[in-house]
Amino acid sequence: MANLDALIAALRGGDSLAASDAIRALAEIDDDRARAALVEALAGAGPLTALAIQALARHGPKAQRFAAAATSDPQRKLGAVAVMGQLGDLACCVQLRRLIDEPDPLVRMTVAASLYRCGERGGDLWSSWICRENDLAVFAFLAAIAGGVQLTSAALDHLEEQAVNANTPAEVRAGAVWAIAQHDIDGGTALARRLLVDPGVAFALSSVVRRRGGPLALLIVAIRGDPATDQIADSIGLRHPGRG
Repeated sequence: MANLDALIAALRGGDSLAASDAIRALAEIDDDRARAALVEALAGAGPLTALAIQALARHGPKAQRFAAAATSDPQRKLGAVAVMGQLGDLACCVQLRRLIDEPDPLVRMTVAASLYRCGERGGDLWSSWICRENDLAVFAFLAAIAGGVQLTSAALDHLEEQAVNANTPAEVRAGAVWAIAQHDIDGGTALARRLLVDPGVAFALSSVVRRRGGPLALLIVAIRGDPATDQIADSIGLRHPGRG
């Protein structure tokens, strides 16, 4: 295990280039010491952490208990949650559900992404979270997820409240309308027509629909979206509404 010892020492040594090489090597070593070392590298939110997340996830199911244990460490919680999302195992949802009320919005957003990637589709969970979320960035992310789950009427009402609130950022209002339309085409379409008189919301809704599709496509055909978003959509073969 001399090689493993050397890699762990390099990871802890403080040289970012050597640590990066060590993380890549540890990703391929099937050993609990390698997995524990990668957990150590989950601290913070820099490029080494991002690399460690991918490396630990490469260990598959054997990484799950290490990631779950790391969620109790405030310095490694964010990285550990991201690892569970990369694993995409429904069994991770039990641990992730315990973290949906974390005070850090970035952690909550990562928990939401990981829960969805792990197959969590419980309408009550997402609905109750949408109704109580007080951070607009996280709310916008939840609205994006909401298109793929069955929401309660209370959650849909809350989405509409945010959509019609002129003090809510345009991109959040657009996302809320998009989410509503996935569940109620007529209601979502009527709401979108009301909001399209606001140029900012119109622009944001055009970008959302061009990027993600859905039943509002005909409403935004004549509205110019974000050129960068349109270019990306074209590059991956997504046809814009109105094209053959």
